[in-house]
Amino acid sequence: MNVNFKEVNFEAADGGDIYGSLFGSYPDIVILAHGRVFNKESYYDLCDVLLKNKISSLTFDFRGYGNSKEGSAGLNAYGEDIIGAIKFVQGLDFVKNITLLGSSMGGAAVLNAAKLYKPSEIKSVIALSPVYVEGVDFIDVPIHYIGSKEEKFADGIKKMHAMTKSSKTIHFFNGSAHAQNIFATESKEELISLIISYIKDGNVNAGKA
Repeated sequence: MNVNFKEVNFEAADGGDIYGSLFGSYPDIVILAHGRVFNKESYYDLCDVLLKNKISSLTFDFRGYGNSKEGSAGLNAYGEDIIGAIKFVQGLDFVKNITLLGSSMGGAAVLNAAKLYKPSEIKSVIALSPVYVEGVDFIDVPIHYIGSKEEKFADGIKKMHAMTKSSKTIHFFNGSAHAQNIFATESKEELISLIISYIKDGNVNAGKA
């Protein structure tokens, strides 16, 4: 695993104190939002692969995880952390394209945050087994939905995909693995390749049901 990263600290939109790890200084960057039973370190292997493909990444601990602290909106306002992360990477002089990738709880957080942004600001959102959220029809940014065919969130993913009015894809892997757990299955390499294609190309035709 590549441990050549920089520890960073930024402010959430509501004043929360968020800690993360920044990998690389390439123009394409992905902000990685973890699931409920994970943390920022859970993405380090993916960050290493992305770095080898000339993709920078910011993985961070949500409020209440690691050293990250909540702001005025409370402990569950994870979208505030995403907005803070976006503003942080927008301030990096090497960044040209920003992609959001969130898993499960983090998937819901990036979808909620994406309601505030345009394609000129966010290239796309990759929602990996996202928890169901209302209002995806208000998102203008392209969305790539990913999940497993037999996971408990599959129906919700399909419903959000159907409601989405922006450019969109949906891709289901075999099995029942949820969110970041898919990285521990035989679908790992295909999942990583799919993520890289979305970050690099923003290809809205790459996904499949």
